[in-house]
Amino acid sequence: MQEGRPSAEIAGLSGPLSETPWSADFMMQSIEVLPVMKRDDRICHFAPEHADSLILGWPAGKKPEVIAAGAIEQLGLRPLVLHSTSWRHAGPEVILTYICVVDPLAEPPEFWVLTPVVRTELARGEATAPPTDIGVLQVLEHALRHVAWLAKDDPTIKSELADWSTALASYVPEPFRAFGGPSPA
Repeated sequence: MQEGRPSAEIAGLSGPLSETPWSADFMMQSIEVLPVMKRDDRICHFAPEHADSLILGWPAGKKPEVIAAGAIEQLGLRPLVLHSTSWRHAGPEVILTYICVVDPLAEPPEFWVLTPVVRTELARGEATAPPTDIGVLQVLEHALRHVAWLAKDDPTIKSELADWSTALASYVPEPFRAFGGPSPA
């Protein structure tokens, strides 16, 4: 094996999947953080007063979870659960979304609002194409369904969100609904 090459077979690999070279000017990547808390068994969402969600720049070489957690902490909130739940195109950028469960006793930062979460239909696309439009409430709905699944499946999340069972009870993940759901046994 030649020094510096990961495998002798590398020369036999097919070419790149895209002919577009990578460039810092090609696509902007952003991080969206959706802070939520539970009050009186009701899920509430924090958002900036004049925006649907918190969008952060994603500097090259930085871990997105570190950026997301740091922003939440700078707002004076304590993240209890921080989990990446989805990504989407929004104009010329790709947005990676994190849901962040914060301390239930926290108050909204100045110029932020706390509103009860309202259920909404998920954005639906095609089997090989995304929805044409995805709203923040649809992203939040998807994120909460994801958290509901994790609260049952992941021991760490289950422990951290032990008192969320009633609030998450109606959030049921629907994997592959677009394909007709699972086959009956």
